Amino acid sequence: MPRYAIGLAAVALMLAALVRADEDDDAKNTLEAREEILANVGPRRGLQPLMQAYKIKEKGGLGFGANPDARSGLEAELIDLSRTSRGPAKATIQKQKGDLIKLAHANLAMTDLARPHFPKPMNGKTKEDWNRWLDEQKGAAKELLEAIKQEDGKAVAKAAKDLLNACTECHAALRE
Repeated sequence: MPRYAIGLAAVALMLAALVRADEDDDAKNTLEAREEILANVGPRRGLQPLMQAYKIKEKGGLGFGANPDARSGLEAELIDLSRTSRGPAKATIQKQKGDLIKLAHANLAMTDLARPHFPKPMNGKTKEDWNRWLDEQKGAAKELLEAIKQEDGKAVAKAAKDLLNACTECHAALRE
């Protein structure tokens, strides 16, 4: 019995180390995405320049992919991912996995970058509403990241849709 317990403890430690390494990689990738967004913003500060990152490349956005096409963008890719309930095929996720993971990390970074820029006044909406939308965006970005890692097209589509919904709710309040 003690050998069995020692074996289980060893397996648990190895799994914990793998999870920790994955979390460290995620934190590093989110930090890199943050730096890329800030570099794209340049000396301009505030919410509008941050949101510019989502636009297509030719309109000043980051674009999507390692070598982004001028007509590609973070928001456009999220829309494409959420277009059908079944989402992208497993082969498509596998082919674009690195770029899709980078997309998820850009959204995670954006939630932290945008948080201090509560736009006042916001048509009766409060800072609590703002933080809720950002928390929803962050949760959906984490779900997107996990779905990509699992190569689950349906979960990718749902997470992308949830992410877009969090953005749309906030944008609607800003436009009212």
